Formats: sequence, C-alpha cells, structure tokens
Amino acid sequence: MASFNDFKLNEKVLKAISNIHFKEPTKTQEMVLPHALENKNLACKGKTGSGKTHSFLIPIANKMDESLNQLQALILVPTRELAVQITQRCKEFFADYDIKIACLTGGVDTLREKNRIQTTPQILVGTPEKICEIAVNSGLVNLSTVTSLVIDEADMTLEMGFLNELDRVASLCKKAQMMVFSATIPAGIKQFIKKYFKTPLLLEDDKVNYNDQIEHILYPLRNRNKLEILKNILDNINPYVCLIFCNKKEEVDEVYKELINSGYECGIIHGDLAARERKGNIKRALDGRYRFIVCSDIAARGIDIEGVSHVISIGFPRNNLEFYTHRAGRAGRMNMTGQCITLFNKEDNESIAKLEKQGIIFVNKEIKSGEWKELKEFDARSKRKGKQTVSDPLQQEINKAVRINKSKKVKPNHKKKLKVAVEKVKRKHKRQLIQSDIKKRIKERAIKRTKGE
Repeated sequence: MASFNDFKLNEKVLKAISNIHFKEPTKTQEMVLPHALENKNLACKGKTGSGKTHSFLIPIANKMDESLNQLQALILVPTRELAVQITQRCKEFFADYDIKIACLTGGVDTLREKNRIQTTPQILVGTPEKICEIAVNSGLVNLSTVTSLVIDEADMTLEMGFLNELDRVASLCKKAQMMVFSATIPAGIKQFIKKYFKTPLLLEDDKVNYNDQIEHILYPLRNRNKLEILKNILDNINPYVCLIFCNKKEEVDEVYKELINSGYECGIIHGDLAARERKGNIKRALDGRYRFIVCSDIAARGIDIEGVSHVISIGFPRNNLEFYTHRAGRAGRMNMTGQCITLFNKEDNESIAKLEKQGIIFVNKEIKSGEWKELKEFDARSKRKGKQTVSDPLQQEINKAVRINKSKKVKPNHKKKLKVAVEKVKRKHKRQLIQSDIKKRIKERAIKRTKGE
C-alpha cells in the first residue's frame, strides 16, 4: 500500500497532508504525483471523487516559495461554484503557509474583484473568462511568473466555450508546468494538449468500475405522477444528503416548490439563480444545512458536497448522457457507498442500453406497500419477444435495404445486388455526414466572425 512518504515530499507538505487527515493516496494521486512532482506536463482522465484536487495541490505546495510575492499557481475551472470550492480547499491545505490565495469568478462588483488582486496572490483560482477580463486585461496580474497552471474539469470548460480564454492564458504562462484534469478527453482537449505539451503524457485509470460503491437503481414511472413517486422514494430512504437532479431549470423550480410545500427540508441549485443566492445555497449545502437538494447538472461536475449518500435523477440527462456518471459520482465518493436512483420511461431504454455497454449494472426496483421490491429487467418484454432496438440510423437503413431485397423473388446475382444496395446506403450516409459537417463548419466560422466584429 502506497504512502505519501513514498513521494519525497518536503516536511511542510507532509504536515499539510496530515492536517487534513489524509492517511494514504488515492489511485489517482498514486498515478499523478510521481510525474507531477518531476514537473512534467500531464493530462489526467479520472472519474469524479477520485481525489484529483489534491493531485495538483500537493505538487503546487511542494514547489511553493513563500518568500516570493508573485503569482506562482493559477487554477482555472469552468464554474464559479467550483472556483469557490477549490479556493476553500486551498485555504484548508495551505493553512500553515504565509501566502495569499485569491478567487475571481464574477457575480460580484468588478471593483471588489480587482481589489482582491491589488496585492499579488501566490495562488489564483477562477473561471477563464474572469481571469482574462479582470486580471489579464487590466494588467493587474503578471502571468509570466506562474510555475503551475492547472485546468480542472477541462472538458466542461471547453463545452462552455472558454477555448479562446484558455488559449490566451496558456500562451502567457510560458514557464508553467501544465496539468489538465478531465472526466473525458474529447478532440478539443487533445488539440489543446498537442499545442502546448512538448511531450504529451496522458494518465488514465483503466480500471474504473462504476459499480464499486454505488448501486444503480431504475425506478419505472409508467407515466405515473413523477412528484408523487419522488416523495414516496424520499419517505422510504434515509439519506445523509440526497441530490435530486432535473433536466431543465423549470423542472428544478417545480420539484423544489412541491417539496417545500410538502414540508421537506430542501435547497435548490441551478444556473438561473442570482449569483448571491447560488453562492449562499451552495455554502449552506456544503455546511450540511440541507438534507435534500434539488439541482440542475451544474451540481453534477466538480462541486463536492460532503456526505451525499443518495442521488435521484428524474429522467436521464437529455443533452449529454455522460452527465449520468457525473451525477452518480456525487455519491460513493472517497470509498463511501451510495445509491443512484433514476426515474425512467420507455423512451429512456436507449440511454440505459448505452450506459450498460459502459459497464454500469442496473437493478430494476420500485416501492410497493412501503418496501423496495426488485422487478424484472427493464426491457424483459422486448428480450422475450426477441425484439432488438436498433438506434444507429445507418444500421436501420441497411436493415431496411436487406428486408426489401429479401422480400423479392430470389434471382441470379441476388447476393451481388444485395451488396450493391448496402453499399449505396453507406455512400448516401457518408454524403449526409460530409454535408452535415460542412454546414457545421460554416456555422462555426460565422459565429467566429460575429464574435470578431
């Protein structure tokens, strides 16, 4: 079993680790620290709750020079909530250090944020947009002194359209070691890494098991009232903290009002709340003031609310199915156990099948007479009838072509004609993909020109 003593950390860092009661490194920390402590640029793909925050705080601390009144570490994150949380983690970890830590997120008066960096901090945390707007454009912060540049939740940062800001900041941190942390490594991140990493180092835990600490439960709605079913579930679980995810902000408001009116102790988090209200609700959630928190997917990434034992999803994520694993990952953190309960209808069958291919094991259950009862598999009827749902549009067209040719009387060269028909479908599909890609590129260029104006 690995120990933090194995990494040849200085005494002050070891004391900081002891002060936050860490006993041994997580798998992600074991994987990252040897390379990070050698000052290597790296990208780490890891699941939520794997201890990645301290995977970059420990190397930052190990080379921190308290005597230098200059910016030494810059940590970029996609949302203000995550920025506030990481700033708090920094303050806890660096409690015995004589350094200044600042946070720039927006949502407050610009003059107040500029005042935070009038005295140069040694560590600066913030969203790319606000770092550029408040620190870089004003000339208040010199990024050339940065020795550690961290981009956390990088895939979400790119999804939110911060690529230009990331590019600008990275180009100014010329001497910095760069550490990128992400739940996924899409093409945009690969291009970014290729541009700034001389020798790209991608670290990934290929033994991720989504079922280690979390029980994944499917709860059939069958077109019944989702709010009544939700309240029935809440009355039959005993959570420390339960997150309730909805796909739309309007649905978050609807569920929250229903639970408040029904007497449940409840908080709310979504992007349309005023900055002060969001900040206050997240602080109260982190302080353990709420037992139930209704939220949008803004709470699925990065925000670490301690003690989440249950996650309930009212339907699967619509825009990005990957958010299911982010939602589920709010529970079962740091080797704790948890339950992820999803209310579903027939239209969710395709999403369920995709997640099962990723290795998630679902159990079909519902509450009957106040007790949890295990049901048949969610698609047992389809399997019994030998039906298979084919979701791939290309495969659907190929199957159609095969059926048409089969229905005709078999003639000489039948196999050759069938092959020609299938190839014709594939060529048509390829043309459609190319046309779609061209339209997408034209749209992207138009957007860029508009922004440039």
